[in-house]
Amino acid sequence: MRPPNERAARRGVDRRRPDRLDRRRWILAVSVGEGIGFAIATSLAVLGLVAGIDGPGRLALAMVGGALEGAALASGQYLGMPAGRPVAWRWIGATALAAALAWALGMMPSTLGMDLGEPVALIALAVGGIVLLASIPVAQWLVLARPGTFRWVPVNAGAWLVAILWTFAPSPFIDEQSPIVVVAALYVTAGVLMAVTFASLTAGVAGSLFLPGATHRVGRESGREPGD
Repeated sequence: MRPPNERAARRGVDRRRPDRLDRRRWILAVSVGEGIGFAIATSLAVLGLVAGIDGPGRLALAMVGGALEGAALASGQYLGMPAGRPVAWRWIGATALAAALAWALGMMPSTLGMDLGEPVALIALAVGGIVLLASIPVAQWLVLARPGTFRWVPVNAGAWLVAILWTFAPSPFIDEQSPIVVVAALYVTAGVLMAVTFASLTAGVAGSLFLPGATHRVGRESGREPGD
């Protein structure tokens, strides 16, 4: 017969093993979803360049690409949630709309021809950047509609702030003479790295909200039980 301490240690290891597997599931599903979504959005952006679409048409194309990216991201997240799932169509729809808004904000300076040397433009850019980073997390938090889940917003916004830096990586390697295929390949690669980074950085908070038993933990942390 094993000593009590050994049995307790073994039970602890057994509990941690499913948790690690579920977090790997989250990272894989979210990485694939966001990677595919960003590839779609990038492809539409390249299509707009090739077709010579500019102005409002280019902005509209970016928003469509953003909405598709958001839907792919949300689908990956939904598949990565083994428990505590929100309503699928609300989660995916809200994320798609928020991602379309984020892309619109990202395209606004070039679309409006903003002079970034002007103080007003810099202030607008800073405010727009904050809204851009918070748009998807806030939309998803509103869909969650559960007490104790607001930490989803700052963690996800911070994860986007770090992950989105990958999208600047191709810039030193391309210019106006670069072949479109090379430009697309570099940005798709950057998108995959962004997706993996974002998925990894959000695995912890996802584990506290969507893994088995998470709903009860959230209820206890907020002083309420699920269903109250």
